[in-house]
Amino acid sequence: MNISSIRYLIREGFRSIWQNALMAAASIGVLMSCLFVTGGAYLIGANISQAFDWVYEQNVMAVYAEDCRTNELLDLQLELEALENVKDVELVTKEEMLEQHAGDLPPELYESYKGENNPMPDTFLVTFSDLTDYDRSAAHILTLKHVEDVDYNGDLANTLTELRSTLLSVGGWVIVLLLLVALFIITNTIKLTVYNRRLEVRIMKSVGATNAFIRIPFVVEGMVLGLLSGALAFGILYYVYGRLADMFTFGMMGEPVTFGDHAVVLIIGFAVIGVLVGALGSAISVSRYLKEEVVHNE
Repeated sequence: MNISSIRYLIREGFRSIWQNALMAAASIGVLMSCLFVTGGAYLIGANISQAFDWVYEQNVMAVYAEDCRTNELLDLQLELEALENVKDVELVTKEEMLEQHAGDLPPELYESYKGENNPMPDTFLVTFSDLTDYDRSAAHILTLKHVEDVDYNGDLANTLTELRSTLLSVGGWVIVLLLLVALFIITNTIKLTVYNRRLEVRIMKSVGATNAFIRIPFVVEGMVLGLLSGALAFGILYYVYGRLADMFTFGMMGEPVTFGDHAVVLIIGFAVIGVLVGALGSAISVSRYLKEEVVHNE
């Protein structure tokens, strides 16, 4: 196939969109809606992930140190910071612990605890990178020298991990389902286009055109429809998410994720998905029609 043939087939694909503007608009509307909902689901997932990251940081393990010298405390802090799953370590000395609990103690008892009689332990507040290793990390910390005990909520960590995994899994299946719906509708829409041009297809077949030569303009048409759908979905999602993000905050968890941080992923995702769904839907439709024509002619 030479360059002029390729140009002709691409031009035919664009001409088909113009001549079948109503069906093309319907295809774009359906695929755009599916991509918009898919992008919205992705952004919701990004916000859920950010919220869980914040919750994870609040689920801190308290590591109580034995009564030891300052240099031994610093050595223990370095050991904790060197652990693979540890994200942050904060030392709260026994004096600071006593100050934090001053309001919970009778004044005379608080005064008696100052100095060498302080019963509070030196405490390390440990934040982990991955809560799936929470129990294993806690068991490891207990084996370290100068560690007396740890205080953590393992059940909460496990519950949060399972909940996050479930939500992301459900979101993934919703996206897959939406894309299958879009593929189904694009396939049937292009099939109607092919049917409306059946006379043209028969003429092309009668003069010796191959199936590939007939199929390419429709595939080009599907790819263009997919790109247009992706561009429109991106623009609408940008506007809608921007308005919604200005209306909502997550309190202590901060602001929603910014659209700009995920714009590149969305642009590439919409373009790739739009082109693939459009091209695949067109290829399936034309292939089915050509097979039906063969059976009919026989």
